[in-house]
Amino acid sequence: MAIPWLAIGLTAASAYSGYASAQAARKQAEAMRAQTAEARRRANQELAQMQKDAEAQQNRFNIQIQQSREATAESARQSDEATALAQQRMEQANQASNLTIHKQQLAAATAAQQRAGANVKAKRYTKRGTPKALRTKLSIDSGLGGVSEAGGNYG
Repeated sequence: MAIPWLAIGLTAASAYSGYASAQAARKQAEAMRAQTAEARRRANQELAQMQKDAEAQQNRFNIQIQQSREATAESARQSDEATALAQQRMEQANQASNLTIHKQQLAAATAAQQRAGANVKAKRYTKRGTPKALRTKLSIDSGLGGVSEAGGNYG
């Protein structure tokens, strides 16, 4: 009867071995689940960090774009101011040149008038509308014109 005890012992050993194998498989499965959970947690953490980095990089990029736009606008404004100032200076120089030319022309005209005026005879002024001025040469010569120039009366 040693055989049945042996069979029971073998069965028990086999059952214990199966239990121990199952226990080891459960521990291994639990360890694998924990390892998978840890890997998932790390992956999520890395993903979150990558998203934060991408957002920070996007913000830096947006700031650089905004600064570039502002610098471009400032440069354009300064260029417009410089152009306006240059045009204003050109206009002032043109006006000064025109004024200088006008002064030269005026001085030349004045000098020409002064040179021409030196040869002009003094104008004689006669009274008009007086009886003496209204008499004609004929009336003076005929003696019918009234008082003569000598002061005598012919008539």
